[in-house]
Amino acid sequence: MPAIAAAVAFLSGAAPAQELQPQARPAPGARLPESLPPAPGAGPATLPDTRGPTFLYVNQERILTGSRRGQALLAEEDAARDALRNDARRIDAAFEEEERALNEKRREMDPAAFRKLADDFDRRVVEARRQQDERASALAAEFDQKRRQFYAAVGPALVGLMERRGGLAIFDESSVLLADTSINVTDEVIAEIDRLPPPQPAGKEQPTGAPAEAGPTE
Repeated sequence: MPAIAAAVAFLSGAAPAQELQPQARPAPGARLPESLPPAPGAGPATLPDTRGPTFLYVNQERILTGSRRGQALLAEEDAARDALRNDARRIDAAFEEEERALNEKRREMDPAAFRKLADDFDRRVVEARRQQDERASALAAEFDQKRRQFYAAVGPALVGLMERRGGLAIFDESSVLLADTSINVTDEVIAEIDRLPPPQPAGKEQPTGAPAEAGPTE
């Protein structure tokens, strides 16, 4: 009979049954060892990786439009654009009125004298448009610089969030092809930005009691 059992076990791929031996019971109050020895041929035991994601991403545009500091910057830009447009409309209206008056005088003026006034008018119109274009370009460059300053000022919030989430890098959403939305930290970044102290206006006087810069000594 033992031979038959061994043959059945061999055909089924199982090891031959071993004769059961009585096992020693642990003494009352005994505890399991803190660690178990590895199985023969197994490598060192490893624990599951419980760290957070190493990469995060944000939507930079929404950081600007969703944070209070960014919304204030956008409102400032809109006000500057409106002022430039209103000034352009005022200049255009003045030139249109002058052009109508000049055309009314044309019938009564000498052609040479009229041509001189018309040439001067055209010159001033071209110069006014050139100045408006320069102002618009300067305003666009100012907006770009202020946005760069905005993103530089919120850098500490990004660094703090990255450290807390265990991230190694933060990417812009436009450069991410496919990712789990759980690593989109845009809302967290906006909350961090809104907790930052408001920026100090440029040229603000030094608070009373602050150390003054050292001057030349006698």
